[in-house]
Amino acid sequence: MIKRIILNIAAIVCLQQVVFSQNNNSPYSIYGIGDIEQSSFDRTSGMGHSGMALTSNRFLYNSNPASLSGLDDKFFNFEMSGRAKFINYSGDPITNSSSSSSDLQIKKLSLAIKIKPNWGMSIGLLPFSSANYSFSSNKYILGAGNVTVPSYYQGSGSLNQLYFSNSYNLFKNFSLGLQSSYLFGQFSQTESILSTFATDSGLTTTRKNVIGAAYFKPGFQYNTKVNSKLKLYIGGTATFKTSLNGVTSLSVADGGNTVPTPQNTIIDNYKSTPFTLPAKYSGSIAAKLKEKYTFSVDYSFQNWNSLNMQGITYKLVNSSFLGAGFEFAKIQKFRDISIERHFWQAGVFCNNSYLQINGQQVSTYGITLGGGKNFLRSNLGMQINTELGVRGMTTGSMVQENYAQINVILSYRDFWFVKVKRFD
Repeated sequence: MIKRIILNIAAIVCLQQVVFSQNNNSPYSIYGIGDIEQSSFDRTSGMGHSGMALTSNRFLYNSNPASLSGLDDKFFNFEMSGRAKFINYSGDPITNSSSSSSDLQIKKLSLAIKIKPNWGMSIGLLPFSSANYSFSSNKYILGAGNVTVPSYYQGSGSLNQLYFSNSYNLFKNFSLGLQSSYLFGQFSQTESILSTFATDSGLTTTRKNVIGAAYFKPGFQYNTKVNSKLKLYIGGTATFKTSLNGVTSLSVADGGNTVPTPQNTIIDNYKSTPFTLPAKYSGSIAAKLKEKYTFSVDYSFQNWNSLNMQGITYKLVNSSFLGAGFEFAKIQKFRDISIERHFWQAGVFCNNSYLQINGQQVSTYGITLGGGKNFLRSNLGMQINTELGVRGMTTGSMVQENYAQINVILSYRDFWFVKVKRFD
């Protein structure tokens, strides 16, 4: 059994290396720690990213660690998620003839195990944030009045989340969970000043941030029957204020030659906390009617104002998210057991990001559609959802991103260290 799991994971990791990937550009990812990933790449993705209060006996809900105790006993579950995303850009700052980008990546690897009837656990890898941008502008020279030089900026990097989650059903219909994560990654930013007013061959400054920190997210879930047909669910999570520790290195090059710098002094000065994540609070409420119709609403809030971070044109402000979704499931009787065969989903959401530019908060509005299937004659399951959205705006010299993305989640489950007698 262990050998089979290891071989499956190794094959998927190798597959990830050969998948074509061209990162999407986002001008807003230059600030903070870049674009924070909103999706949990689970069953909530097709319901407007709502459903934190829900659980499943077969599919994983990464948005709330407390959901793991709802998995079937004596099973392990493995999920892999991939996303294709296409963006079209508009606005006055767009000057290139190519105003679109595309991306195809594996986004999630998760393994969950039901240790005991009341205890579930999971380990996996998820994206946390990403940055990828390039733009040109004129830079003012200190002490030279209104003299400017043409400059080019380019940045990339990502912050990943390696997590370990545990969930325990304390008593009937109530469970607690804790997701313990390690955030790690690197961000790189390059500034190139052309040679017209600088040196004869141009000046390039490269700054790299290597980041790592522990990150914790506790959660809870509770459900109750209103009557024989209606069931209510509530759930919530919270994350603590976290300092991202890291080391920043700085290098300066005149053309192709590195400029001599006091390396020890620079490294000492940049050994600090490059960024702080404020506390975040999320809540969810959902209802199931006849075990077929599901309605859910999620809301989250993060207090970025407490950091008091701002620049000449930007400011970090409180962020919020509101999503709502609907799901219809087709239930089939199999040997007096109710089994979910298919489900279809739809949802809407609004995400007010932590970034404010020229007094305008950058927000995203979108709709989602999705569906899934359990294959009764095998251990496989599949989910597909699509998302259409708009981020930013064209007013105030800003850039608007119109995007479309498709998520595919493949799942596999089998018995965990249990001898099973199979019949044809």
